[in-house]
Amino acid sequence: MKLDMNKGNLPALRAVIAIVLLVLTGAVSAEMYKVNVRRIDKDLYKTSDGVYIQTKYCYEYAYGDDAVLRYERYSYENKLIFDNGTVCDVEKVFK
Repeated sequence: MKLDMNKGNLPALRAVIAIVLLVLTGAVSAEMYKVNVRRIDKDLYKTSDGVYIQTKYCYEYAYGDDAVLRYERYSYENKLIFDNGTVCDVEKVFK
């Protein structure tokens, strides 16, 4: 798609820029939390603060391990990242 500003395509250009900005801001808006977790059941971890993290197909056996929780409410891209490099998908976080 060639955008020529002299041909009245300025609204289309603005729309493309707006979409790109929305995508980029969504990708960087997730919060990162340093957590200490232990596995209490299959796909269920508990932080030292009493917060539960439910994962999907996570086979990491953690017994008080440090990790980073990348979390954004209503996102499907939430991750639990362990210090050893293992990354697990997070389904939900609850107390």
